[in-house]
Amino acid sequence: MSPSTPSLTIRVGIRDHWDREDAPINTARSAVKQLLGIDIALEVAWEDLLLDLGDDYPDKSTFIPSVAAASQAFLNGLCEILEKEINPEWSDTLLERAGGRLRVSIGASKNGEATVTWSSKDAGFNVGLPRGSIPSSNELQSHFKDKLLDCFTGPQTPPEDWADVSIDATYDKPASTKSHEYFDTLPDISILPRPDELLLKPPYHLVIYGGGKSMVEVQCSHSPTLELLAEYLKKWCKINHRDTRHPPAVEVKLHQSAFGFGLTYDRLTMSIEHRNPDFLVSPMIVLSFVERVLNYKSVSIDSSSWIFRRDVEFKTIK
Repeated sequence: MSPSTPSLTIRVGIRDHWDREDAPINTARSAVKQLLGIDIALEVAWEDLLLDLGDDYPDKSTFIPSVAAASQAFLNGLCEILEKEINPEWSDTLLERAGGRLRVSIGASKNGEATVTWSSKDAGFNVGLPRGSIPSSNELQSHFKDKLLDCFTGPQTPPEDWADVSIDATYDKPASTKSHEYFDTLPDISILPRPDELLLKPPYHLVIYGGGKSMVEVQCSHSPTLELLAEYLKKWCKINHRDTRHPPAVEVKLHQSAFGFGLTYDRLTMSIEHRNPDFLVSPMIVLSFVERVLNYKSVSIDSSSWIFRRDVEFKTIK
């Protein structure tokens, strides 16, 4: 497949979440069109956008739904300005500058956060989508609304390269701009990453159960943590010399997660069942490893369990 040909996952996403007539993005576009009384043209260079933002979406099935959700938040912000008549003068200016057709070009932000600029050349808005995970729809809508209300009072975008211009200009907002309170809503399931991708992001949660003498269990949301712990324990575990096969004194076993794709683990057990009775299993080595090596922070402790949390992301060294 050539680099310019989108994958099947991307093509299916465009079909289902962008082109479909009853897709939420097109419902939002129709609402703006009805309020303005002119056609609304949404333009996206999918190959370029995937090149710019694709690394933020390891699970490519969430890429198009996320772009659609962010674009919908922009249209909803525009619709809110028009419908609530937040700034009638702004609305008149938009109609005057747009002429008979409003163009909305969707691209990637150059400064990381969501941006909006007005292009005099193309008579339309250039929308820069944020990098990383998409914020909640209400938060993004509020952000886009504020940027929209600023776009006619700040410096205008040069037609040659709109994406390189920062819109953080030092000018006053229109008097009609007010702080907008928003609330979080549950996200659409189509924009959520797979469990194996979701759990690679902090916070990481880890629980150690060790009330007995023959079993210690470690549960963790971060599979690489368990894999590293298992490697360390197996490396330094003594040999059971009472068994002619000389197995490890403690059986260290990783247990596969029932969720997501690929091989991920959510549980580790240390057991001495049917082995040398001279050895007991203690959680002490796990506690030291978790706190001193991996820098998990203690959350709570009781007589037989320890709960930890880590808020700093583990980076993969390539």
